[in-house]
Amino acid sequence: MKTFAVCAIVAMLAYTVNATPCTEICSAQCAFQKQACTFADIFGNLCDTLDGVCAMACSAACGCADTCATECGEQNAECAGADSSDAGLLGGLNVLSCGIKLPVCSSKCQLKCGFNLLAGIVNSLGGAGAPARR
Repeated sequence: MKTFAVCAIVAMLAYTVNATPCTEICSAQCAFQKQACTFADIFGNLCDTLDGVCAMACSAACGCADTCATECGEQNAECAGADSSDAGLLGGLNVLSCGIKLPVCSSKCQLKCGFNLLAGIVNSLGGAGAPARR
């Protein structure tokens, strides 16, 4: 049993080292958790339910992180690519400018995404679109 656990942990760590986006790392942890639950063979269908909850938690936690990393990473690459054509001292200043813009983009994107998620949750809880009572 200990050998299986060690092998499973090593496999999970090897996978997470190569998987950089949040969703892939979180999904790997969910898969490991489900395998451990199934291996215990005492929870029955509860393992599938827990795996579903884990997948939903991954989507909620990682949706904004992955989206903003892609969006801001592309903007930073465009900025750095445009700056690479510049030569001399101004090129160095432009690279510094790109480095400053990246965390600003990330902060704005995370805030916007978080508010959109919150608005979606509030709308679903409040029954948006349901007819008003008279």
